[in-house]
Formats: sequence, structure tokens, C-alpha cells
Amino acid sequence: MGEPVVEELYHYPTKPLPLSTITYNAGIYNNSTEIEEVRLIAQECMKDYCFNNQTIPMNYSYSCCMDFYNAEFDLTYENTTQVKYHLEIKSNGSWCQYEQNVISLSIPDIIETDNTMQNNTIGFDIPVITLSILSTILFIKINQKIK
Repeated sequence: MGEPVVEELYHYPTKPLPLSTITYNAGIYNNSTEIEEVRLIAQECMKDYCFNNQTIPMNYSYSCCMDFYNAEFDLTYENTTQVKYHLEIKSNGSWCQYEQNVISLSIPDIIETDNTMQNNTIGFDIPVITLSILSTILFIKINQKIK
């Protein structure tokens, strides 16, 4: 008998947004051992700072050629830029920790602040305003020449 083998571990969405929910799915080959518990250990990070680890029990969903588990992780910090996570599996009375993975979050160009939309792109409206002013000046000059 050996340790359980994590055959597949994936998450949805693949590029989550801050303050969203990430669903994790794990396919684990039990390797002739009894899997007693599977936990997802996740933490939100921004730049060089990571918040506290959160331990989330994974739910057994079904078995075919391997055992499948799932869990959801709610992101709670709006400045989060990545999520670090790994699995811990208890089998035959002992815990095994598996390799850590990192998810880079998708940072939107427009962020919502206090029920208003704020554009995160610098100078987004400058070309539009400039074009409007030039169009107005051109329209006035053409109208003056016609008269």
C-alpha cells in the first residue's frame, strides 16, 4: 500500500476575478488505501503579502476509476492578485501534503466602487474628449465658410 495519488486537480473559473468563488475538483487514486479526509488549503495573496491559510474540507462526490472530491473557496479581498493552494489527504491515519499550485487572478479594467463604475485604464477618456473638441471646431469653421 502506498499514498493516495492526486491524478487531476483543476479549478473553475481558470482566471477568476477578485471577490469571486473558485470551485476545485480533485480526482484521487486511492492506491489501495482508505482515504479518510481530503482538505483544500488555500490563501489569497497580493504582491508579496499573503493572508492566512483557509482550510476547506472537500466533499466526496463520486467514484469510477478514482475518487472525486470538490470544494468551493470564496475570495474575500478585493486586492487579491493570486491564490496559492494545495491538498492535504488523510489516509490510514496519517496526513500527506501535496504540491502547492498558484492561480493568477484576472484583474478587470473596470472596477466597481460604492455602486459606481470607475475606469481602471489611465487616459481612457482623453482621446474621446479630444476628438469631440476637434469635431466641434471643424464643424464651426465649415459653417462659417458656408455663410
